[in-house]
Amino acid sequence: MPSPPIPNVDFASKNTIVGRTSEDVQKYGESGTAYIGKVVMSSGENPVLGRKVLMDVAKPHVVLICGKRGAGKSFSLGVVIEEFAKLSPELKRRVSVIVIDMVGIFWTLKVPSRGNEKELLEWGLTPESTPVKILVPKGKMDFYKEKQIPVDDALTLRCGELDVTEWMALFRYTWHDTEAILLGRVIEQLKEQLGMRFGIEEIIHSIDQDEESDKLTKQALKNRMEMAQGWGLLEKEGTKMKDIAEAGKITVIDVSAYRQAIGMEGTKDIIVGLLGKKLFEERMLYRKEEEIRLMKGLGRESSMPIVWLMIDEAHMFMPKDEPNIALNVLLEWVRVGRQPGLSLILATQRPNKLHPDAISQCDLFISHRMTAQDDIMAVSQLRPSYMHGDFDKLYNEMPKGKGYALLLDDNAESIYTIKMRPRTSWDGGVTASAFTK
Repeated sequence: MPSPPIPNVDFASKNTIVGRTSEDVQKYGESGTAYIGKVVMSSGENPVLGRKVLMDVAKPHVVLICGKRGAGKSFSLGVVIEEFAKLSPELKRRVSVIVIDMVGIFWTLKVPSRGNEKELLEWGLTPESTPVKILVPKGKMDFYKEKQIPVDDALTLRCGELDVTEWMALFRYTWHDTEAILLGRVIEQLKEQLGMRFGIEEIIHSIDQDEESDKLTKQALKNRMEMAQGWGLLEKEGTKMKDIAEAGKITVIDVSAYRQAIGMEGTKDIIVGLLGKKLFEERMLYRKEEEIRLMKGLGRESSMPIVWLMIDEAHMFMPKDEPNIALNVLLEWVRVGRQPGLSLILATQRPNKLHPDAISQCDLFISHRMTAQDDIMAVSQLRPSYMHGDFDKLYNEMPKGKGYALLLDDNAESIYTIKMRPRTSWDGGVTASAFTK
């Protein structure tokens, strides 16, 4: 079987840096990069691995990681997370990493890997834990404590920061619902009277006081609000943004408990949508602070770090054919996030379900094996002029083992077949088994 096309690169170079222009490579070298894998130099049962692959993480990027179920996309996301913890102190204090964990697997980053010491040694690595801060919705803290799952703090959202459309998305209301009309009126009145300092108790009280709605509508909305109160997510104050987007920290927000819970389907969307909106607004403001400092001949610093937002199962928040409260916010990140310093890493096993703008605007594409034709067709729109052949052919030529992937770097206009490096922390995304060992 013929080998995948090998890009025209300098083979004398020790490492391959992706996501970085040649000018930046000359200026910064390997500083601010993540060691994600090695280039595959030949195919077959025992592929020969060559140079290290280092990914730029010092400047904003839109990265798409995909692959069919079990192919390794969440594993690869974990590799990138591990690398952010290894940045130099100087760079680390300028960066905040936030991970949206849809499956509840990234808390295992806190634990060193075990059983792959020999493989790690071959890659020049050793088992080690990754310092991450795990946030879970406050209403689910007891479950995590009971199971002795290590979590650091509770996540809550500030009621006053949700606008009417976000409240509607939370309860799956439309403007045809009488409860939505009442809800909109109550939220606007509370914001006029109290600003953002109100919680669910104040909302319920205002519903009781409303004179325009009938008793049935008021009771239906109160029932929804009382249900939401039990989630332990929406409060008068809420988790402060500086405690989520913390310089030098990796924050994992575990929303897996809300993924399929009846009546709570919209909760994960609100978490991502509100978080994305607040981060976008604040980084736009603090970017101006950085420009002022540069004009004065000072360093490029601000009170808020640049942000890398990583989203597993990204097609659930950026669907191509259905509404989602987080979609427009994340599309703003995709389209104009480079200027304020906002990066996205989107992982999905269903690129066919992902909004096409998220695919077309990515500048780094890491794809494990895919076999569904719809998914292959979805990523085919990435096919640039410097790419020879089609994705079907490249997937067929890719080694069959786990961890192999295509890497398309639009910055250097190159495509590689790579193998992702092994995890140094515990991989919580392995397939469940009936075997006990």
